[in-house]
Amino acid sequence: MQTHGATANFRKLTPQMIVSQQLAMAKNVVKTTKSEVALALKKAAPALGIEGTTYHVLDILIGLTVADDWMQERKPLVAISNEKLAEYVCRSTRTVIRSLKKLVEAGILAYKDSPTGRRYIHRSEFRNGKLGKIERGYGLDFSPARQRIHELKELGEVFAERLKVEKEAKRAITRFVRALDDMSVLADQQGVDFTDIKEVTQEVLEASSGVEYKAEVLSGLYEEATHLLVSNRDSQCSDKEQMSSAGDTDGSSYNHTNTQDPNNSSNERRAPNGAHFNQSGSGIAGSNLALEKEPIRNSQTKSLLPQMDQISIGLISSATTQTQETLGSTLTSWHDLLMITEDLRLMIGLSPSAWIQAESKTSRYAAAAILITTIEKTLREPMTISSPAGYFRACIDRAVEGQLALHRSLFGLVEKEG
Repeated sequence: MQTHGATANFRKLTPQMIVSQQLAMAKNVVKTTKSEVALALKKAAPALGIEGTTYHVLDILIGLTVADDWMQERKPLVAISNEKLAEYVCRSTRTVIRSLKKLVEAGILAYKDSPTGRRYIHRSEFRNGKLGKIERGYGLDFSPARQRIHELKELGEVFAERLKVEKEAKRAITRFVRALDDMSVLADQQGVDFTDIKEVTQEVLEASSGVEYKAEVLSGLYEEATHLLVSNRDSQCSDKEQMSSAGDTDGSSYNHTNTQDPNNSSNERRAPNGAHFNQSGSGIAGSNLALEKEPIRNSQTKSLLPQMDQISIGLISSATTQTQETLGSTLTSWHDLLMITEDLRLMIGLSPSAWIQAESKTSRYAAAAILITTIEKTLREPMTISSPAGYFRACIDRAVEGQLALHRSLFGLVEKEG
């Protein structure tokens, strides 16, 4: 006979207690195991508001149940007094009573009271190293949790997914705030009025809105700030070009003929063979570190972008498996790639201003494709690229010159992966 403690105080029933009692008396018993229910309860507990002492009590109670009692033809009962539980959790008896009530009303336990309120269990004979079946028992019944096993699993999964989304939103908020701070410094240097964006950013951070909403608003502010800085840069470049054109009117003949070979002139502008990147990303020597160069057959048709018509998001996805695994992301569209560019930028320590310049020199899509390819190569061969940020900037420069064969690099990564 298993028996514990003093008589329990009889309690006032609530609607939630009655529901638990009905679950405990269900005839169509769900097949499950002690370990399965324990795991489901652990994951669902936060969603049910079970924490602190109540969670500690739950953990002790489920640990005291016998595994064989979870079979369909038995009852997963545990008999322990409130006083003993109070000793285990180092809390008062009143606190334990409140915790038990909360577990019952949450649909995990059901009270199975004896006429006197005592909790005890009588079992059949001990055989083959196992406790016998419960012949008569009173105490705390885990049948409601057994009946709700599928619901509890779903609750746990939904809560975990929700928690994941909230954590990702919090990370996004941190990233955008840091990026906006960096861009604010850049705006001051360029003489761009960044006041409105800074004020809205502060208002968003101080608001009582949820983290997902804050992340969404900050994402929009980041896009607006990027557009503002890029537009200012384009405007400055346009002004410089106009000034340069005005200064070129030196009276030279319009029909003046230049005998210099344009192809030779184009070749002279190419980066010399054997270039490599130093720690700052500038520099020159070791071209085996850079993405493959595409020979320029006709300088007059040289494109500013790296053969983007030969690159699909499917190719990028197949070639950058390690990067996607590292970030926990999957690329199914160009939108997916653009959404993780901030993470990619942070992975190699690329400054916001450098990223804005890369976008303005090529395009958002081309810069993003070059960035994720750079990171994939760095992850696969970390010893060959000492400065990923510098390597990325050099690749952008090659793209502008029409000397970057990004599609070849991507096909090469796919082949190595296979």
